[in-house]
Amino acid sequence: MEIRATADKLYSIRVTEQTETESIGGVAAEELPGRIYETQSLMVDGVSGATITSDAIKDAVRAALLSGGFDPTVYEVEAHYQAEALRYDVTEADVIVVGAGGAGMTAAYTAREQGASVILLEKSGVVGGNSLCAQMGINAADSQVQQELGMNYATAENLKAAHIRYGGRENVVDAYVASSGETVDWLRDTLNINFTYGGRGEIDPADPLASVGEDHPSGSELFMVRADDDGYTTLTLVNALTTALDNAGVTLYKQTEATALITDGTGRVTGVKAVSADGQKIEFTGKTVILATGGFGQNHDMLVQIRPDLANAITDEIAPTTGDGIRMAQELGAKTVDMEYLQTFPHAIYGDTWLPPMAMPGGFMTTAIFVNQDAQRYTTEGFETSADTLQQQAVYCVFNEDDLNDNLKQLQARGFIQSGDTVEELAAALGLEPAALRATVDQWNADCDAGQDSQFDRHNLKPLAGKLYGYRFGVGAHYFMGGLLINERTQVLDENEQPIAGLYAAGETTGGFHGSVRVDGSGVGDAFVFGHLSGQMASQEALG
Repeated sequence: MEIRATADKLYSIRVTEQTETESIGGVAAEELPGRIYETQSLMVDGVSGATITSDAIKDAVRAALLSGGFDPTVYEVEAHYQAEALRYDVTEADVIVVGAGGAGMTAAYTAREQGASVILLEKSGVVGGNSLCAQMGINAADSQVQQELGMNYATAENLKAAHIRYGGRENVVDAYVASSGETVDWLRDTLNINFTYGGRGEIDPADPLASVGEDHPSGSELFMVRADDDGYTTLTLVNALTTALDNAGVTLYKQTEATALITDGTGRVTGVKAVSADGQKIEFTGKTVILATGGFGQNHDMLVQIRPDLANAITDEIAPTTGDGIRMAQELGAKTVDMEYLQTFPHAIYGDTWLPPMAMPGGFMTTAIFVNQDAQRYTTEGFETSADTLQQQAVYCVFNEDDLNDNLKQLQARGFIQSGDTVEELAAALGLEPAALRATVDQWNADCDAGQDSQFDRHNLKPLAGKLYGYRFGVGAHYFMGGLLINERTQVLDENEQPIAGLYAAGETTGGFHGSVRVDGSGVGDAFVFGHLSGQMASQEALG
């Protein structure tokens, strides 16, 4: 950051260097300095959907003020940024797409490429959605890309065999398999995406499915291609689509939340009702609508209603996924399937996303201790502790300074990890009872000295000494296999499994493809393959 300021006034704020995701962090880097300047406050609203970068920018301004010898608390005043009223000059198009994650962006660009006029609605302030949580590649079959990479075993027959056993609808699985190769080739040829081999390990050409087991259904990612030029596949694709949508003339409205579907007298879906962040009520009319609003990880009431056993779960989804598309379609009689099937992640950071096992304090075999809301250990610490963790109202990880690896340092810099020179200081920072945490740590250290875990017979014993660190975590509701039932044309079906005229859906808001298990690489594929297919189908109907 570069700022020009006196002790009581900010004259200019400028981001001089940043490496943020252009579609998310880049938006905050562009917009937030102006908000801080106009309000003269570091407590101004951040950019919706880019909270982490917004907070980082505010912290950078604080650091810049301190470096100049000024007190940043002068600017810690309540403020609300009053932006110009959102303008909606275009409210009619052939295709209306709701949700600008991977599925919605792909659907919108595809429909525009087919010749349809398109309006794309996004209720947050950024695009990319939960696709940016995913770091896998795309599973595909029979693509020219895969042939050129020597993936001759990535056939339609083999990819279908890897999926169908988990209860997905055969017609939907077939649609994915048939469209996946075309989609990968289209992404390469249309958006200039550079794909590489995404698998790992040796593949037996005589029996390529040998590595596909019940415990690891991805099959060593043998069907997967990656596009990691921008860091990882979904980021590369979202960045490319962001530019492509702008160049193609797709009308994108951010901070615009869809609230209901509009139908004509025959029951055909002809548009969407929405409300803007500044309170305007707008109706968007068209010939077809595509729902791409993701799952419902951010709707805890809906999650608990469907899965009461996840009452103490959190979510690691970064987009505002509250089940809007599912709710709106259900109001028209849409059928849902497999809603109870969702993938959880054992170690998700409260308020952020998941932490892979190798990034935990001490690595896969953690050297930390896990305590609950009463500051008591509750399990044998490790990565797979979901069952025990879900029994607790809140859980925390406590560890030593020498376990503060690069991943954890990044979390600390963003405010997710607390520290204390004493056990009592750390307890206060985490909101735990100091005496209770002291007793737990003392017992643990005594067990380490004795060489025996007296509570859970854990074998990797490491005392907690010196400056201590901790963070709140939980079991994360990570990926939703169920949703609106679609057919092979991505049309949303009613309770009689007949298409609701004019209504399509793609991505995590749909059901019928995965069944009970999401195969690694087919979550990303779900978004981009069905996004591409829905854009084709919806535009064809809209254009007659």
